[in-house]
Amino acid sequence: METSNVSITSYKNYICFMRKGLIISIVVNILCLPLAGIYLVRKIQFYNSLAPKPISIKNENIFWKIRSSEFRTFEVDSNSIVFIGDSHTQFFEVAEAFHNAHCKNRGIALDGTKSVLDRIDFIVDKHPKKIFIQVGINDLLNGASPNSVSEEIREVIKKTKAVSPNTAIYLQSVFPTNWNKYQAKTPVLSDIKSLNLKLKTLAFETKCEYIDLYNAFLKGSGLNSLYDCGDSLHLNGLGYLLWRDSLKRYVN
Repeated sequence: METSNVSITSYKNYICFMRKGLIISIVVNILCLPLAGIYLVRKIQFYNSLAPKPISIKNENIFWKIRSSEFRTFEVDSNSIVFIGDSHTQFFEVAEAFHNAHCKNRGIALDGTKSVLDRIDFIVDKHPKKIFIQVGINDLLNGASPNSVSEEIREVIKKTKAVSPNTAIYLQSVFPTNWNKYQAKTPVLSDIKSLNLKLKTLAFETKCEYIDLYNAFLKGSGLNSLYDCGDSLHLNGLGYLLWRDSLKRYVN
């Protein structure tokens, strides 16, 4: 009889323990749901942050400040051949590529047309011999219209000519890519085509030299894989060799 009572008591304790465990489990899960939601949102934000963004508030971007400070310290001169733009330009080892110490790299990764306009002053006030401009893809990826981008570049050219009228200006097209617009599913290629047409017209109107890089690097509906570093946007070594060969007659 005692054994039976012990068994019943043990069973009741077991049931009670299981109920408590179930309640604790439910409470823990309820408490963890907001944390799981926060984690998911942070994950989405992280992956979204991987897309390129132009620098719109330069004083809050330490990388922009470092590069700009460096450029102000190592100034250009009247013999300089300046390459200005975004990451495409920054990764272009122009002095080595053209075997010319007068070639100066003034590219900043993630840069957009507004930032180029902001920092063109401390380049053109030294009256460089030539300027090669290649910028616009970050603006388009972030949803800017081809017209607004071309008008910003027009201002860059206007400022250059006003301060340094004898500087030769070379306006390069935007490279092809099969990326979509940032946080959207719309391919940016059609905007690139539209922008390049506007840049060609702009070069004619402002008496600058237009250099078509788009068709040299295009294959199918995007960047030729032969020149692709692997992200369908940036160039590999062969791509920079082709770019160098496309510019040689203008640089030298």
